[in-house]
Amino acid sequence: MNKTELIKSVSKKTRLTQKDCALCLDALKEVVAETLIHGEAIVLSGFGRFFTKFKPQRKGINPITKDFMVYPSKFVPSFCPSTILKAKFR
Repeated sequence: MNKTELIKSVSKKTRLTQKDCALCLDALKEVVAETLIHGEAIVLSGFGRFFTKFKPQRKGINPITKDFMVYPSKFVPSFCPSTILKAKFR
């Protein structure tokens, strides 16, 4: 499902216009990104949790030049589904 299909599906379920659903989706993406950038987590009961995860520094090899590289440590966004969402796939 791509963004357009998601907007159409949400529009049918909520009876909002597709334009309103697109605005809501864009606002949701911005809020999630801003919250994660500030190091906070977002918990949606029954759906899951968005949070940032620390990835430590690691060594690697450039596949083209075969040189060893050191990748710096960083924070990456992550998602953990709730047990309710996981149960729907059993």
